[in-house]
Amino acid sequence: MTSSRRRDILKVASGVGAAALAGCLGGGGGGGATSLSVGIPSASTTTGAASNSFQRVVKEQSGDTEPAGEIRWQNQETGGDPPSLRQFAQGNVQALTAGNFIVASAQEDMAPFSERPLDTLPQQMFSITPLHMHVLSVKGSGIQTTDDLVGSNFWPLPPSWGLRQQAETVFSNAGLWSELQDSDSIVNADTGDVAGLIEEGNVDALVAYGAGFANLAGWATEVDARADLQLVEFSDGFTEAANNTRGTSHSEIDAYGWEQQNFEASKMDVYGADFQFWLGSGVSRDVGYELARISNENTASIQEGQPAYLDHSDAKNMASLYLEDIPVHPGPYDYLEEQGVDMSAYTRGGE
Repeated sequence: MTSSRRRDILKVASGVGAAALAGCLGGGGGGGATSLSVGIPSASTTTGAASNSFQRVVKEQSGDTEPAGEIRWQNQETGGDPPSLRQFAQGNVQALTAGNFIVASAQEDMAPFSERPLDTLPQQMFSITPLHMHVLSVKGSGIQTTDDLVGSNFWPLPPSWGLRQQAETVFSNAGLWSELQDSDSIVNADTGDVAGLIEEGNVDALVAYGAGFANLAGWATEVDARADLQLVEFSDGFTEAANNTRGTSHSEIDAYGWEQQNFEASKMDVYGADFQFWLGSGVSRDVGYELARISNENTASIQEGQPAYLDHSDAKNMASLYLEDIPVHPGPYDYLEEQGVDMSAYTRGGE
């Protein structure tokens, strides 16, 4: 369809080469250094900001770790969770941020991995934050519910993101995605472009998210400052679809994060997306253990850079978003067990 190409205004990012992402696992122990390349979508995302803040704290704290030695947590922007997972499978990153939905999709060889499945997956490290996905429309657009989106200019997050794949799945389960495609409603654009597209009248509605009841992603704060928005209500069919989508469910929560908006409703419909750090099995148990300890003992400092970061001072929160059918890296597993967290439901990863 030529008209869909007209809407495809996603910026073509330069490829992330192996040389740019390559990290060194190092020796670990005996005062050596371990360098970990960590895949993040971008610095303006919730998890990117969390990983950048964690990187700063690891740099401050890791010089004294024994027997792990110095740990270098080095973030690399990949453009999204699926690209991060592919870079991991290719050996270019040793850790990453990613949503449970997209890792579970990779484990099951489901989209966007159905045609090119991954040979290897990372292990669970520990929880970052839950996201609350919701839909908003521009005031005056006439879009009140999710059923009104067909025929509009609708931005469902960037195509390379795992959150976009999750949105597509929820909308498909609601029977809306094909209608949105057939009506040429989908706008493909990067996060840095969406605020301008709204101002230009080229986006009428969008998917956005808040994190941990604390804040919006950096890109969404720009939208908040430049757009006049209203909350879009989930139809009954959309609510049912969210509840029937793997790894998510519908809930109604107090609206938060949109400081420049004057919503008529105080509650908003959301579906969930849980995010974690993930670590390769090739990373030593000692390094994983020290990373867990650093997060547990320095939560306040990490939250200075990302307030939505879960309160890891209570070690139970570090395990609160774990999936039961994916192994937990032995380092965090042992550390959390020592802190009294019940790990009986989870599998300790091999070393």
